[in-house]
Amino acid sequence: MIGAIFCLSVMEAAAKYLTATQPYETVVWGRYLFHFLLTVPIFLAPTTIRLVRTGRPAMHILRSLFLAGGTLAGIGAISLMPLAEATALVFSAPLLVTLMSPWALGEPVGWRRRSAIAVGFLGVLIILRPGTDFLQWAALLPLLASLCYACYQVSTRLLSFSEHPLTLFFYTSLVGLAVTTPMAFAVWSPPTAGEWLLLLFTGFFGFAGQFLLIKAFQFAEASTVAPFIYVQLPFAGVFGWWLFGDLPDLWVLLGAAVIIGSGLYIWRRETRRAAAPD
Repeated sequence: MIGAIFCLSVMEAAAKYLTATQPYETVVWGRYLFHFLLTVPIFLAPTTIRLVRTGRPAMHILRSLFLAGGTLAGIGAISLMPLAEATALVFSAPLLVTLMSPWALGEPVGWRRRSAIAVGFLGVLIILRPGTDFLQWAALLPLLASLCYACYQVSTRLLSFSEHPLTLFFYTSLVGLAVTTPMAFAVWSPPTAGEWLLLLFTGFFGFAGQFLLIKAFQFAEASTVAPFIYVQLPFAGVFGWWLFGDLPDLWVLLGAAVIIGSGLYIWRRETRRAAAPD
């Protein structure tokens, strides 16, 4: 799981670097293009080609659209904001998943977890600082990405009961490429050789990150590996400082700590509830 988060953090850092010279739509397209090209050989084997077939194509498309929307908003955000700040705001996604669980998944949410959700969104407000110059329209992009990722996670849970993880993997890259191709060519600026190499880089690390996520959830229970997603914040902070000279201020660190603390508390309550006898 830590390897997956590291790969995804490298992907985001490379994407931010690319957005200095290329439209973010092109960067997202390149991420999905090379992700898809790396995925295709997996499904050419006789043992895996059958996994392309699914009885729930509409749900796969919807789930993949949520991820594509989150990726577009997320990379749009990091093109305009420091990596650590955008990452901290995206961490509100687990709070939204818990908030949506009662009506989307039929999972009850007690007053303790509802309170933790409220505290978590207080952390979002600490980072955004309403009424100050920091709150600009760009700060809303990671919140949009967070909402898309939350819907993506909920739809992934719904599909996971009947679909193989590699089937999810395939449709994610296929639909993402289909959605972003016309967007990229609408703002097309021919990449240089170096930019093509960086696009390949983002696609490879996006592919590797998603693949390692699948393997992590195959080898261990979700409750065991899920908390490790929060190591992305120090990764984002290091890459932001090293590559772009960005250091998060005290308010960002405080807000991120509140969001992460709330998310870990919710994870702990959910783990206890799952382990409780009927």
